[in-house]
Amino acid sequence: MSESVTQLKPTVAAILPGGGARGAYEVGALSVLLPALEARGERVSVWCGTSVGAINAAAFASVADRPAGEQVESVLEIWRAIRKQDVVAPIVGTGGARMLLRGIAHGLGIPGVGMASVLDPSPLARKLDEWIDWDALHANVQRDALEAVCVVATSITTGESVAFVDSRHGAPKLVDDEIRYIETPLAGEHVRASAAIPMLFPPVEVSTPRRGRGHYADGATRLNSPIKPALNLGAERVIVIGLEPFSASGGRPQPPRNPSIADVASNILDGLLVDQVAQDLRRLALINSFFVEDAASGALSSPRAYRLARGHAPYRPISYALVAPRRRGEIGRLAQQIFKRRYGGLGGLRDLDYVVLARALGGDTRARGELLSFLLFDREFTHALIDLGRQDAARWLRRHPRFWCRDAGHDLTFGAVDKTGVQEQETLEEFRSQHRRP
Repeated sequence: MSESVTQLKPTVAAILPGGGARGAYEVGALSVLLPALEARGERVSVWCGTSVGAINAAAFASVADRPAGEQVESVLEIWRAIRKQDVVAPIVGTGGARMLLRGIAHGLGIPGVGMASVLDPSPLARKLDEWIDWDALHANVQRDALEAVCVVATSITTGESVAFVDSRHGAPKLVDDEIRYIETPLAGEHVRASAAIPMLFPPVEVSTPRRGRGHYADGATRLNSPIKPALNLGAERVIVIGLEPFSASGGRPQPPRNPSIADVASNILDGLLVDQVAQDLRRLALINSFFVEDAASGALSSPRAYRLARGHAPYRPISYALVAPRRRGEIGRLAQQIFKRRYGGLGGLRDLDYVVLARALGGDTRARGELLSFLLFDREFTHALIDLGRQDAARWLRRHPRFWCRDAGHDLTFGAVDKTGVQEQETLEEFRSQHRRP
């Protein structure tokens, strides 16, 4: 395909959220979507991910020069083989003893002893360099195989979202943006920083580039599904993989009278991993409905002026493909079922670490299943997630034979939107932009 023809193709981004072992679901969905996209003469040229989504994004970016089928098989091979010992050091045994001693020393206030995490993810640092060919990733960025790769982490110092961007066009340079973009050749340290789940994993120190030096935690604490960075990197069409349904839920189940640690943590994770995505998609739906350039009605002047004042391009319509489980809590229920079958009773002898984690999280509850689904790097579970992702991606393609959609009412249920109120808000933003100090 000639370069001129390639440039005419819309820029497609894949947006991958965090979720620990749930990352297998993302790869399962992409194993259906990427070949279907290739059959249309399109390909993903912008990869954006957070936490495990950052790992998957970097893995796919490193093989982006290959046909879609080969890309899929390469990353599926990682997930088919992954085990808990590839991600975290053992809890039961010397690793657990060291962690206990550090906890006691930290509690006693002994100088120089910190207790920044419960688990030791040092095996992940070694495995990342096996899974991802960094030289191939950089070469793909410099060629037509990729436009950009972006992984999002959270700065421990400032609390802001930081997007590390590997792109031949550089990182976005925007005024008044809540995300800080840092251009750099991506390396293992950036991906590990994005995946440093607070409390479970210690913060990761990033050494390059100079302006990005510092300690970082999981990007999901601020920006779990990096839709905005993808759009700022030029995406005109987006594939968004979700780990819970995108539409508004009917309310979370009420926790028991005396909530366990699992109940509390599960509700926090819901806020981080589910609610953020729904808000981002609502904004995308509003943009498509009211603010874009349109041949029939034109663009609203207020948002156009506001965007230009901030150094952004005018709003544009964004086509999307959304893949997520059909029912809320489906992945958690699957984790609970497989855990009970594999590690219940004498099955716990397979891996005592899982028994310890399950006991620490409390009884046989929905919340425990949700949390186990992040750490259950078990072959049966990851294979089941891959199959579930495939099924949900196939369901999207059955409903959208042309792959893409732009009508929010077709896929998202947000209730009625006050169009007049939205336009009034944008008029106010225009006034502010015109009176902002230079």
